[in-house]
Amino acid sequence: MYVIKENLSYSKKRIFSLIVIIALISLGIKLYTTNFDVLPPEDTFGYVLRAISHENGDFTEPTRKTLGWSIIISPFLNFVNSDNFLDYVGVAKVLSLSISLISIYPMYLLARRFFNEKYSIVAAFLFAVEPHLNQNAGLGLSEPLFILISMLAVYFVLSKNPKFVYVSFLLIGLLWWIRFNGIVMIPIISIIFFLNFKPSRSFKPSRSLLLKFFFGLSILLLVVSPMLIHKYEQYGDPLYFSQSSTLYTG
Repeated sequence: MYVIKENLSYSKKRIFSLIVIIALISLGIKLYTTNFDVLPPEDTFGYVLRAISHENGDFTEPTRKTLGWSIIISPFLNFVNSDNFLDYVGVAKVLSLSISLISIYPMYLLARRFFNEKYSIVAAFLFAVEPHLNQNAGLGLSEPLFILISMLAVYFVLSKNPKFVYVSFLLIGLLWWIRFNGIVMIPIISIIFFLNFKPSRSFKPSRSLLLKFFFGLSILLLVVSPMLIHKYEQYGDPLYFSQSSTLYTG
């Protein structure tokens, strides 16, 4: 028994060491592809401006964006006192870089739901060095956080513990706040939920399973309700989104 525990401990240390090495490689690539001295893309410009406006109490809902990412950026701007707008953009870039770096370990955990340790490490490595993800991470956009929350939501809904599944529904609510097209994750998570928890010999979900599902859905709606109410007050439609026709193509 002692030998087994020692081997498990060694295995965990080796995995941790590999994840750290992968993260350092990824950090090097991310910093190499990030330029803090150039004007940001239009979307990053908008996120930072909205984050500054939040500091002044303005939480107006934009027509084609949600407020989740700018709200997260907002408190970190207090660490900067500058007349140079690029310094505030740099805060957004550092945040997105950090989130992208942190996401490597959740990628490993998600892969472990399907593969052994060796292939899961490979999945984490591929995620860490993928050129498009690394370039995007240094732009200060919402995508790194969107990817992280998506991974965590799928990870938790694949758990056999119903309490973790509720966390998944909460995360989907946050995902909706981060990007409006996060709404497409609701049917995806719902399908995974029923496939994961339905009785193996029955195609019909039990009453208790339906109650758990609607409880999770209630958590999700509770999380997004402030945004929906605010959109209704502004636009007369809680689901208003100026790019609804391209919702599934982003």
